[in-house]
Order: sequence, then structure tokens, then C-alpha cells
Amino acid sequence: MYKLLLVEDNADLGSILKQYLEDNRFTVVWQKNGEEGLTAFTQDQFDLCVLDVMLPLKDGFTLAREIHALNEGVPFIFLTARGSKDDRIKGLKLSADDYITKPFDAEELVLRIRNILRRIKTPVESGPIQIGIYVVVDKN
Repeated sequence: MYKLLLVEDNADLGSILKQYLEDNRFTVVWQKNGEEGLTAFTQDQFDLCVLDVMLPLKDGFTLAREIHALNEGVPFIFLTARGSKDDRIKGLKLSADDYITKPFDAEELVLRIRNILRRIKTPVESGPIQIGIYVVVDKN
């Protein structure tokens, strides 16, 4: 199961989205402001982050920048009401893997998350690997 960090300050949306993502077989840690989101990120490992932009204590753009500085390999999606061209460009320049504006379709969000994870989380082949005359076997 993939583990997601959801940072959303709207209690109703956060609760519904957390439940929907869990129903779709994700493990979700939900935080309600940017500071809590950063703390959670430093204390755990996540496969993907879903960030609102307009957050208390630390906005989503700043949070994304700090997450990226800690681990540039973790993908993230902005999920926000801020849909202007300038905001979308700013988010994508921060290396966001997607920028989705509210209102949105939850099923579409799940599909976008799965597509991103599928691209970056290539499963390792099991079984012996042969390199020239050498054979490497995983004994785990």
C-alpha cells in the first residue's frame, strides 16, 4: 500500500478525501496546516504528497519547497482553489507533478495519483539477475 501525506485545512474536505483515498487502498496521514505537514514529512516516509496551497501557518508553495529540499524524489500534487495561470505555473515550477483545482472529481484524483506512482515506483524484478558471467540472487 502506498502512503500519502494529505495537507488540507478544510476539515470537511480533508475528512472526506482521507476516507475516499483509504477506501481506494492508500494509507493517508492528514495534517491541517503547513507546519504540521512539514513535521509529519520529517517523521515518516511518504510515497506522494497532496498539498493545498492556502494553508495556515505555512502556505503550500513554501511547504512544497521545503519538502523538495528534504527529499526531491517524493512527488507531490497541488489540490487547491487557486486556479489562476500564475499560480499553476508557480506550482509546476516548484516541480509539482500535477496541479488540480477545486472543485475536482475524487476518482480523477485517485487515477492521477496512481499514474504518478506507477511512473516513479517501478517494481524490482524478482529472481536472479545475470550480468555477464555473474548471477546475482536475492536471498530475502
